[in-house]
Amino acid sequence: MRPLLTAALLILTALPATAAPTLQPGLYDISVQIVMKGIPMQMPVMTFRQCLTAQDIADGKAYAANENKDCTIGRLSGSDNRVSYDFNCALQGDQRMVGSASGTTHANGYDVLMRGRFVPPMQGMGEFSQKLRAKRLGACP
Repeated sequence: MRPLLTAALLILTALPATAAPTLQPGLYDISVQIVMKGIPMQMPVMTFRQCLTAQDIADGKAYAANENKDCTIGRLSGSDNRVSYDFNCALQGDQRMVGSASGTTHANGYDVLMRGRFVPPMQGMGEFSQKLRAKRLGACP
């Protein structure tokens, strides 16, 4: 299950820096639900809290659980609180994670659905989808 958790955290890093120009700094509750196609036992929803600063929002750290310098974002489009983009992340060896995402953003959070696949499949895992939801709780402590 460790490779699946690592992949889940890598997926989080694929969110773009300009996804939510209206997102406000503060403490956020972030939930991640991953569905792996063809895997009978799915991962539970993961949640964590993150204090986001204006700089985090400006440089994209607001949308990542960790920093993965091996992910690239392409065809980024955002307007009217909608965002969409493609992602391509290098994993171990010659493996990659590729896909696209779309969703909505607002001052107090975002909802993004990512769909992708592992190339080549990783330990029987091929396609996945991931729902990300962030909700602002208030000011950072």
